[in-house]
Amino acid sequence: MESTTPTDPVDPPPPPAAVAQVNPVQLPDWLRASQTEHQPTGWDRVRFFSARHNGALLLGFGLVLTVLMVVGGVVLVGRVADGVSASASASPTASPTPPVSRVGEPRDLFAGSPAASFAPGEEGVRMPAAKATGPFTAAQVRTALESVRKALIKSRLDTSMLMGDPEPFLALLAPDARERLRPDFTSNSFLRYATRMASPSQWQPGARAAGRISYRATTEEKGIRLLEVSTEFVWAYPFNVDPRAPAGAAVVALRDRVVWQVPHPDDVQASSKGLWLGSAEAITWNADCAQLRDGWVREQYWLAALHGKRIPAGDPGTIFDLGAPAPTTMRC
Repeated sequence: MESTTPTDPVDPPPPPAAVAQVNPVQLPDWLRASQTEHQPTGWDRVRFFSARHNGALLLGFGLVLTVLMVVGGVVLVGRVADGVSASASASPTASPTPPVSRVGEPRDLFAGSPAASFAPGEEGVRMPAAKATGPFTAAQVRTALESVRKALIKSRLDTSMLMGDPEPFLALLAPDARERLRPDFTSNSFLRYATRMASPSQWQPGARAAGRISYRATTEEKGIRLLEVSTEFVWAYPFNVDPRAPAGAAVVALRDRVVWQVPHPDDVQASSKGLWLGSAEAITWNADCAQLRDGWVREQYWLAALHGKRIPAGDPGTIFDLGAPAPTTMRC
Protein backbone atom coordinates (compact mmCIF):
# COMPACT_ATOMS: atom_id res chain seq x y z
CA MET A 1 0.00 0.00 0.00
CA GLU A 2 1.42 3.38 -0.94
CA SER A 3 1.78 6.14 1.63
CA THR A 4 2.50 9.70 0.69
CA THR A 5 3.77 12.49 2.92
CA PRO A 6 3.71 16.08 1.65
CA THR A 7 7.01 17.93 1.52
CA ASP A 8 8.13 21.48 1.73
CA PRO A 9 5.55 23.38 -0.38
CA VAL A 10 7.03 22.87 -3.83
CA ASP A 11 4.66 22.37 -6.73
CA PRO A 12 5.10 18.86 -8.17
CA PRO A 13 6.02 18.51 -11.85
CA PRO A 14 3.11 18.21 -14.31
CA PRO A 15 1.95 14.72 -15.38
CA PRO A 16 4.53 12.62 -17.26
CA ALA A 17 2.52 12.77 -20.48
CA ALA A 18 3.52 16.41 -20.89
CA VAL A 19 7.11 15.63 -21.90
CA ALA A 20 8.31 13.78 -24.98
CA GLN A 21 10.35 10.73 -24.07
CA VAL A 22 13.96 10.05 -25.04
CA ASN A 23 14.73 6.44 -24.09
CA PRO A 24 12.59 6.43 -20.91
CA VAL A 25 14.02 4.49 -17.96
CA GLN A 26 11.94 1.68 -16.48
CA LEU A 27 11.69 1.14 -12.73
CA PRO A 28 14.71 -0.89 -11.56
CA ASP A 29 14.25 -4.66 -11.25
CA TRP A 30 15.29 -4.73 -7.61
CA LEU A 31 12.07 -2.94 -6.70
CA ARG A 32 10.14 -6.00 -7.88
CA ALA A 33 12.46 -8.60 -6.32
CA SER A 34 12.58 -10.06 -2.83
CA GLN A 35 15.37 -8.35 -1.84
CA THR A 36 32.08 22.15 -7.92
CA GLU A 37 31.70 22.03 -11.30
CA HIS A 38 34.89 23.01 -12.43
CA GLN A 39 35.78 24.89 -15.57
CA PRO A 40 37.54 22.93 -18.34
CA THR A 41 41.23 23.55 -18.79
CA GLY A 42 43.08 23.62 -22.07
CA TRP A 43 44.30 20.08 -21.41
CA ASP A 44 40.68 18.96 -20.77
CA ARG A 45 39.74 20.14 -24.25
CA VAL A 46 42.76 18.42 -25.88
CA ARG A 47 41.95 15.18 -24.06
CA PHE A 48 38.30 15.34 -25.09
CA PHE A 49 39.17 16.12 -28.70
CA SER A 50 41.65 13.24 -28.93
CA ALA A 51 39.05 10.82 -27.58
CA ARG A 52 36.76 11.57 -30.51
CA HIS A 53 39.39 11.55 -33.32
CA ASN A 54 41.95 9.10 -34.60
CA GLY A 55 45.64 8.84 -33.81
CA ALA A 56 46.71 10.48 -37.07
CA LEU A 57 45.69 13.87 -35.79
CA LEU A 58 47.73 13.38 -32.64
CA LEU A 59 50.79 12.41 -34.71
CA GLY A 60 50.45 15.57 -36.79
CA PHE A 61 50.10 17.63 -33.63
CA GLY A 62 53.30 16.07 -32.26
CA LEU A 63 55.27 16.94 -35.40
CA VAL A 64 54.06 20.53 -35.32
CA LEU A 65 54.93 20.81 -31.63
CA THR A 66 58.46 19.49 -32.32
CA VAL A 67 59.03 22.10 -35.03
CA LEU A 68 57.78 24.88 -32.77
CA MET A 69 60.12 23.77 -29.99
CA VAL A 70 63.14 23.79 -32.33
CA VAL A 71 62.26 27.25 -33.69
CA GLY A 72 61.63 28.53 -30.17
CA GLY A 73 65.03 27.27 -29.03
CA VAL A 74 66.82 29.05 -31.88
CA VAL A 75 65.03 32.31 -31.10
CA LEU A 76 65.83 32.01 -27.39
CA VAL A 77 69.55 31.44 -28.07
CA GLY A 78 69.61 34.50 -30.34
CA ARG A 79 67.94 36.65 -27.70
CA VAL A 80 70.37 35.55 -24.98
CA ALA A 81 73.31 36.24 -27.28
CA ASP A 82 72.05 39.77 -27.81
CA GLY A 83 71.69 40.30 -24.08
CA VAL A 84 67.90 40.56 -24.14
CA SER A 85 66.10 39.38 -20.99
CA ALA A 86 62.57 39.66 -19.65
CA SER A 87 61.91 41.88 -16.65
CA ALA A 88 61.11 39.87 -13.53
CA SER A 89 58.92 42.67 -12.22
CA ALA A 90 56.53 42.75 -15.18
CA SER A 91 52.88 42.38 -14.17
CA PRO A 92 50.69 39.81 -15.97
CA THR A 93 47.77 41.11 -18.00
CA ALA A 94 44.35 40.07 -16.73
CA SER A 95 42.39 37.84 -19.13
CA PRO A 96 38.89 38.86 -20.16
CA THR A 97 36.04 37.14 -18.32
CA PRO A 98 33.15 37.30 -20.85
CA PRO A 99 32.75 34.39 -23.30
CA VAL A 100 34.66 35.00 -26.52
CA SER A 101 33.27 34.13 -29.93
CA ARG A 102 35.19 32.49 -32.77
CA VAL A 103 36.03 35.93 -34.11
CA GLY A 104 37.26 37.15 -30.72
CA GLU A 105 34.29 39.29 -29.73
CA PRO A 106 33.44 39.16 -26.00
CA ARG A 107 29.68 38.84 -25.54
CA ASP A 108 26.91 37.36 -23.43
CA LEU A 109 25.79 34.26 -25.32
CA PHE A 110 22.52 34.12 -23.32
CA ALA A 111 21.51 37.73 -24.03
CA GLY A 112 18.01 37.94 -25.46
CA SER A 113 17.25 34.25 -24.87
CA PRO A 114 14.69 32.85 -22.39
CA ALA A 115 17.61 31.49 -20.35
CA ALA A 116 19.04 34.97 -19.72
CA SER A 117 17.35 35.05 -16.31
CA PHE A 118 18.38 31.53 -15.27
CA ALA A 119 20.83 31.05 -12.41
CA PRO A 120 24.40 30.15 -13.35
CA GLY A 121 25.34 26.49 -13.03
CA GLU A 122 25.11 24.98 -9.57
CA GLU A 123 23.28 28.02 -8.20
CA GLY A 124 20.26 26.87 -10.18
CA VAL A 125 20.15 23.51 -8.35
CA ARG A 126 18.43 24.40 -5.09
CA MET A 127 16.89 21.73 -2.87
CA PRO A 128 13.75 22.09 -0.72
CA ALA A 129 13.96 21.98 3.07
CA ALA A 130 14.42 18.49 4.49
CA LYS A 131 11.58 17.29 6.74
CA ALA A 132 10.79 13.94 8.30
CA THR A 133 8.66 12.08 5.76
CA GLY A 134 6.93 8.75 6.40
CA PRO A 135 9.51 6.32 7.82
CA PHE A 136 12.41 8.59 6.80
CA THR A 137 13.91 10.92 9.39
CA ALA A 138 14.78 14.53 8.57
CA ALA A 139 18.46 13.52 8.52
CA GLN A 140 17.78 10.71 6.04
CA VAL A 141 15.78 13.05 3.83
CA ARG A 142 18.56 15.64 3.97
CA THR A 143 21.15 13.03 2.95
CA ALA A 144 18.95 11.83 0.07
CA LEU A 145 18.36 15.37 -1.20
CA GLU A 146 22.08 16.12 -1.11
CA SER A 147 22.74 12.93 -3.08
CA VAL A 148 20.23 14.02 -5.72
CA ARG A 149 21.76 17.50 -5.88
CA LYS A 150 25.24 16.06 -6.46
CA ALA A 151 23.88 13.68 -9.11
CA LEU A 152 22.16 16.53 -10.99
CA ILE A 153 25.35 18.57 -11.00
CA LYS A 154 27.58 15.66 -12.04
CA SER A 155 25.21 14.52 -14.78
CA ARG A 156 24.30 17.88 -16.36
CA LEU A 157 26.90 20.49 -15.36
CA ASP A 158 30.22 18.94 -14.37
CA THR A 159 33.06 19.01 -16.88
CA SER A 160 33.75 15.30 -16.36
CA MET A 161 30.38 14.28 -17.83
CA LEU A 162 30.25 17.09 -20.40
CA MET A 163 33.55 15.89 -21.82
CA GLY A 164 32.67 12.20 -21.85
CA ASP A 165 33.54 10.67 -18.46
CA PRO A 166 30.48 9.23 -16.61
CA GLU A 167 32.37 7.63 -13.71
CA PRO A 168 32.15 10.56 -11.23
CA PHE A 169 28.37 10.55 -11.71
CA LEU A 170 28.04 6.77 -11.48
CA ALA A 171 30.06 6.76 -8.27
CA LEU A 172 27.23 8.68 -6.57
CA LEU A 173 24.73 5.85 -7.11
CA ALA A 174 24.10 2.66 -5.14
CA PRO A 175 26.54 -0.06 -6.29
CA ASP A 176 23.78 -2.11 -7.94
CA ALA A 177 22.34 1.00 -9.61
CA ARG A 178 25.61 2.10 -11.19
CA GLU A 179 26.13 -1.30 -12.79
CA ARG A 180 22.67 -1.09 -14.38
CA LEU A 181 23.28 2.39 -15.80
CA ARG A 182 26.89 2.03 -16.99
CA PRO A 183 25.88 0.31 -20.28
CA ASP A 184 23.84 3.43 -21.19
CA PHE A 185 27.10 5.25 -21.88
CA THR A 186 28.20 2.76 -24.51
CA SER A 187 24.78 2.53 -26.17
CA ASN A 188 24.25 6.33 -26.22
CA SER A 189 20.98 6.07 -24.31
CA PHE A 190 21.91 8.41 -21.46
CA LEU A 191 20.54 11.72 -22.77
CA ARG A 192 17.45 11.47 -20.61
CA TYR A 193 19.56 12.09 -17.50
CA ALA A 194 23.09 13.14 -18.58
CA THR A 195 24.74 15.57 -21.02
CA ARG A 196 27.88 15.12 -23.11
CA MET A 197 29.24 17.77 -25.48
CA ALA A 198 30.08 17.10 -29.13
CA SER A 199 32.26 20.13 -29.87
CA PRO A 200 34.83 21.32 -27.31
CA SER A 201 35.96 24.03 -29.72
CA GLN A 202 32.53 25.67 -29.80
CA TRP A 203 30.99 24.75 -26.45
CA GLN A 204 31.43 27.42 -23.78
CA PRO A 205 31.52 26.73 -20.02
CA GLY A 206 28.88 28.54 -18.03
CA ALA A 207 25.63 26.56 -18.39
CA ARG A 208 22.54 27.93 -16.67
CA ALA A 209 19.69 26.10 -14.99
CA ALA A 210 16.20 26.49 -13.61
CA GLY A 211 14.20 23.77 -11.92
CA ARG A 212 11.85 22.51 -9.25
CA ILE A 213 12.04 19.58 -6.86
CA SER A 214 9.59 17.71 -4.65
CA TYR A 215 9.74 14.52 -2.63
CA ARG A 216 7.48 11.98 -0.95
CA ALA A 217 7.58 8.68 0.89
CA THR A 218 6.05 5.69 -0.87
CA THR A 219 6.06 1.90 -0.66
CA GLU A 220 6.91 -0.47 -3.51
CA GLU A 221 4.63 -3.45 -4.15
CA LYS A 222 7.06 -5.84 -2.44
CA GLY A 223 7.01 -3.71 0.68
CA ILE A 224 10.24 -1.78 0.13
CA ARG A 225 9.85 1.72 1.50
CA LEU A 226 11.19 4.48 -0.73
CA LEU A 227 11.94 8.17 -0.58
CA GLU A 228 11.09 9.39 -4.08
CA VAL A 229 12.56 12.70 -5.28
CA SER A 230 11.08 14.21 -8.46
CA THR A 231 13.13 16.81 -10.34
CA GLU A 232 12.25 18.84 -13.41
CA PHE A 233 14.90 21.14 -14.89
CA VAL A 234 15.71 23.21 -17.92
CA TRP A 235 19.45 23.16 -18.66
CA ALA A 236 20.74 25.84 -21.03
CA TYR A 237 24.15 25.40 -22.67
CA PRO A 238 25.99 28.22 -24.54
CA PHE A 239 27.88 27.72 -27.80
CA ASN A 240 30.01 30.01 -29.94
CA VAL A 241 28.08 31.10 -33.02
CA ASP A 242 28.49 33.76 -35.68
CA PRO A 243 28.01 37.14 -33.93
CA ARG A 244 25.43 38.07 -36.57
CA ALA A 245 23.13 35.25 -35.42
CA PRO A 246 19.88 36.26 -33.67
CA ALA A 247 19.47 36.11 -29.89
CA GLY A 248 19.05 32.54 -28.70
CA ALA A 249 20.87 30.87 -31.58
CA ALA A 250 23.87 30.24 -29.28
CA VAL A 251 21.79 28.32 -26.72
CA VAL A 252 20.81 24.66 -26.61
CA ALA A 253 18.05 23.82 -24.13
CA LEU A 254 17.44 20.44 -22.55
CA ARG A 255 14.38 19.93 -20.35
CA ASP A 256 14.21 16.77 -18.30
CA ARG A 257 12.07 15.10 -15.67
CA VAL A 258 13.79 12.54 -13.46
CA VAL A 259 12.49 10.46 -10.56
CA TRP A 260 15.25 9.50 -8.12
CA GLN A 261 14.68 6.84 -5.45
CA VAL A 262 16.36 6.02 -2.16
CA PRO A 263 15.22 2.77 -0.49
CA HIS A 264 14.94 2.65 3.28
CA PRO A 265 18.24 1.17 4.52
CA ASP A 266 16.38 -1.44 6.60
CA ASP A 267 14.60 -2.86 3.53
CA VAL A 268 17.43 -3.70 1.08
CA GLN A 269 20.80 -5.41 0.99
CA ALA A 270 23.99 -3.37 1.32
CA SER A 271 24.70 -3.18 -2.43
CA SER A 272 21.25 -1.63 -3.04
CA LYS A 273 21.52 1.09 -0.39
CA GLY A 274 21.82 4.61 -1.78
CA LEU A 275 20.60 6.51 -4.81
CA TRP A 276 18.73 4.95 -7.73
CA LEU A 277 17.33 6.42 -10.92
CA GLY A 278 13.72 5.29 -11.19
CA SER A 279 12.63 6.98 -14.43
CA ALA A 280 13.76 9.78 -16.70
CA GLU A 281 12.69 11.57 -19.87
CA ALA A 282 13.99 14.59 -21.75
CA ILE A 283 13.40 16.86 -24.73
CA THR A 284 15.82 19.24 -26.45
CA TRP A 285 15.65 22.46 -28.45
CA ASN A 286 18.20 23.86 -30.93
CA ALA A 287 20.38 20.73 -30.76
CA ASP A 288 21.97 19.23 -33.86
CA CYS A 289 19.99 16.08 -34.65
CA ALA A 290 22.83 14.01 -36.12
CA GLN A 291 25.03 14.58 -33.06
CA LEU A 292 22.08 14.02 -30.74
CA ARG A 293 21.43 10.57 -32.19
CA ASP A 294 25.00 9.65 -31.23
CA GLY A 295 24.46 10.95 -27.71
CA TRP A 296 26.32 14.26 -28.12
CA VAL A 297 25.00 17.80 -27.71
CA ARG A 298 25.89 20.77 -29.88
CA GLU A 299 23.93 23.67 -31.39
CA GLN A 300 22.22 23.65 -34.75
CA TYR A 301 24.62 25.52 -37.00
CA TRP A 302 23.43 28.99 -37.98
CA LEU A 303 24.24 30.27 -41.50
CA ALA A 304 23.53 33.87 -42.45
CA ALA A 305 22.55 33.04 -46.04
CA LEU A 306 20.25 30.21 -44.98
CA HIS A 307 18.69 31.35 -41.72
CA GLY A 308 18.95 35.15 -41.73
CA LYS A 309 17.23 36.48 -38.60
CA ARG A 310 15.71 33.09 -37.81
CA ILE A 311 17.00 30.61 -35.22
CA PRO A 312 17.56 27.24 -36.94
CA ALA A 313 15.39 25.41 -34.37
CA GLY A 314 12.51 27.87 -34.66
CA ASP A 315 10.20 28.86 -31.80
CA PRO A 316 11.17 27.10 -28.53
CA GLY A 317 7.55 27.01 -27.43
CA THR A 318 7.19 26.25 -23.72
CA ILE A 319 10.42 24.31 -23.24
CA PHE A 320 12.00 27.10 -21.14
CA ASP A 321 8.82 27.70 -19.08
CA LEU A 322 8.54 25.39 -16.08
CA GLY A 323 5.13 26.86 -15.37
CA ALA A 324 3.83 25.36 -18.61
CA PRO A 325 3.86 21.78 -19.92
CA ALA A 326 6.92 20.93 -22.00
CA PRO A 327 6.40 20.39 -25.74
CA THR A 328 5.25 16.85 -26.50
CA THR A 329 7.23 16.55 -29.72
CA MET A 330 10.78 17.34 -30.73
CA ARG A 331 12.42 18.05 -34.08
CA CYS A 332 15.00 15.24 -33.89
